[in-house]
Amino acid sequence: MPLNSSASVYGGAGGRGAKASVSSLEGLRNVMRNDTERDSPAPAEGRIAPATAPTNQFAPPPAPADDKRGLKDRLTGYLNKVKQLEKENKDLEDEIEDILSKRSAPNGRDWDEVQKPLDDLKDKIKEITKENARLLLQIDNTDLANNDLKNKLDDEKKAVKAMEKDVEEQKRTIDETKLKCAHLEKDIELVQNELDTLKKEHKGDVHDLREKIKDSEVKVEIESTDSNLADALNKIRSQYDNLVWKNEKETEDWYQSKFTPIKVEEVKNTEAANKSQDEMKDFSKERQILEIKIQAAHTTIYNLEQNVKSTKVEYGLRLAPLNKNNQDLEAELKVLRNEVEKQLEKNKDLLMVKMKLEDEITYYEELLQGVTVDPEGFSDGTDEDEATATGEDAVDCGRRPKKVRRPRPVCRPRPVCRPVFIKMDNCTGSPNVNIK
Repeated sequence: MPLNSSASVYGGAGGRGAKASVSSLEGLRNVMRNDTERDSPAPAEGRIAPATAPTNQFAPPPAPADDKRGLKDRLTGYLNKVKQLEKENKDLEDEIEDILSKRSAPNGRDWDEVQKPLDDLKDKIKEITKENARLLLQIDNTDLANNDLKNKLDDEKKAVKAMEKDVEEQKRTIDETKLKCAHLEKDIELVQNELDTLKKEHKGDVHDLREKIKDSEVKVEIESTDSNLADALNKIRSQYDNLVWKNEKETEDWYQSKFTPIKVEEVKNTEAANKSQDEMKDFSKERQILEIKIQAAHTTIYNLEQNVKSTKVEYGLRLAPLNKNNQDLEAELKVLRNEVEKQLEKNKDLLMVKMKLEDEITYYEELLQGVTVDPEGFSDGTDEDEATATGEDAVDCGRRPKKVRRPRPVCRPRPVCRPVFIKMDNCTGSPNVNIK
């Protein structure tokens, strides 16, 4: 066996499942050869050898036929086992030779096959990242579009509110113009009526003048010598023109005098209407502001009412056990008051009994003092009592009765009953008992 080779064999029971670790093929073969020699049926041959081995005087007697038959059976078993182990060893040698041949000419890994799924996974990761980036861009674009739409919606709402305000103002101006038109129509009707009356008066005046002219007589004296028809007609025409111009001027002055106050009143009315319109706008603005303030006040009132309700409910829940405890304490206080009143009545009764006993004690003490001071007087008094008690005996016997002393009651000292004063504590409701 070479120096640079090593071999080791370890196995299970009976040599089955044996494994060999070698560093060279020659060492493996030596190991296999040693294993086969170790597993050879040497014991069986040793047992058969006594037939050929030289005998000595200390050899055991020969075995019987049954023992020989058993030994033969065991020998056949060992031989079969040896054949099986040789076969297993041969299989192991083949496997080991295959392994060593593979080690002598190792094949490198095909890194292309390993790299291919990695490249596929990297491509998938890149595609997923691109898809995520695209989705993020779409999300950002949708957010921006949503914000733009919200801004547009707010602008449209503001524009709608402005248009509604303009429409309301236009409606107000239309109503005001309708009112102005109605006033102007009324003024026109009044002026038309005045004009009709003036025309009627003018027609009447003209009719009267014509009647006067019809009734009047015109005397014309013509001087034939100096008559000039053209000059006369020109004079008459100039007179009538002057008269017409004068009448037109008078009518125009009258018309102006009538219509100037109307125009002044109209200007005043328009100024008043504009002023009232401005005031109405101011009042409407103030009304809107007041409505907003009222709505805010209503909301604050509603919120405060809700807060008050919630606080009432919360404090009601908190005060419920306290109220229950208070009721229990009041009930206990009533019971204690009743007990205290009963105790006071008992104390009063005891006080009365004490006073009576004290009176009796003083009375008996006075009696004792009288007995110790004047025993004769005490005996005289007792004689009278005895005489009254034994009056019948005196009558019957005709003689003075004997003095019989009655047993005097013994006055024993009794415990003094002290008055008990009970004062109720205002804070806790528990009685404080003081004995004096």
